[in-house]
Amino acid sequence: MAKRSEEPLYLDFAASTPPADEVVDAMLPWLRHAHANPHSEHFQGRRTALALDDARGAVAALIGGQPEGVVFTSGATEANNLALKGLLSATGARKRLWLADTEHKSLREPARHLSRAGVTVTRVAVQSTGLFDVAALMAALDTPDCTPGLIAVGHGNNEVGTLQPLPALAECVHTYGHLLHVDASQSAGRVPLDVEAINCDLMCLSSHKLYGPAGIGALYVARDLQEQLEPQLHGGGQEGGLRSGTVPTFLAVGFGTAATLARRRIIEDAEHQQRLAAEFLDTLSEQGVAFQLIGHPTQRLPGHLSLRFPGVDAEDLLALLAPVLSASTGAACAAGELRASHVLRALGLDESAASEVIRFTFGRSTREEELRLAVEHTAAAIGRIYERSC
Repeated sequence: MAKRSEEPLYLDFAASTPPADEVVDAMLPWLRHAHANPHSEHFQGRRTALALDDARGAVAALIGGQPEGVVFTSGATEANNLALKGLLSATGARKRLWLADTEHKSLREPARHLSRAGVTVTRVAVQSTGLFDVAALMAALDTPDCTPGLIAVGHGNNEVGTLQPLPALAECVHTYGHLLHVDASQSAGRVPLDVEAINCDLMCLSSHKLYGPAGIGALYVARDLQEQLEPQLHGGGQEGGLRSGTVPTFLAVGFGTAATLARRRIIEDAEHQQRLAAEFLDTLSEQGVAFQLIGHPTQRLPGHLSLRFPGVDAEDLLALLAPVLSASTGAACAAGELRASHVLRALGLDESAASEVIRFTFGRSTREEELRLAVEHTAAAIGRIYERSC
């Protein structure tokens, strides 16, 4: 395996974060001698169940919730599916869904499925910064049809970094008698969250976005909703009957450890990543590179930059950078698509402008010398593209 110094610089922390050393260390015993089924009644089983309880408590503490509200899943995609499909149906009490045009596919695709099944799905416009248009949402909710429903919103947009005003959205949603589901897979561990203060009803979390292992996530469910949520996996009735299947203890322990670390470091990490992002933009300007920041200028995820370089095809730029720097054009989950990002188009960019956008995201381990090197490589690659086009 190549040493880190020989690898391209990694500036794609919005796609995934490497598990912290403390996380790996915490997981190892549960991959070895401590392993057991947490649902077994013997000593090893009870010990494993206690470890799951501790992990559940750590995840709940990260978002200001109660441990009994945490349902472990295989990741954010399953959690979003459970939230939407578990609460909505054409024949159930809740038959309507609202979501923005900028949402991640793990919300968009369940919405598409529900629409085909008879649930009324309404798309709500966003502003050019990516912020949810609260006035547009109020207009969409203010209808003669009083059928209760669900509003699903991604707190931090994975492609452009914009952070949504959750308390204002929650107040609006509840005024009209609906529920609020928040996909916090990008924001949990990066910005402080409190489900009680926000007054949200469900919240999705992803371990591998906060320096935990991939393969596990969680759905937080308010206590009064737990009996209303219809399980999507049926079997042994684990996770309070909401998600059958044996929870992988080593992943849950890793997730819990990552949540504890994130809670302890959240301000320090955010300040570090914000400082890096500001320096990246300043240094690009000093190098004479023209760019446009996409998304909200201030209400955004720490260390998240979505940049348009006019006249520079993003795929060409990434190809030139690939030997020395790893970034992306948007969601890794949507790789292989030929059309410009639906998120960028929803913000008003045309196909040409959207094809000129690259996402740089910084992390806990990004160093200032790496940032300066990244700017040098980016400026040089853009210069080469401009020269070729002359």
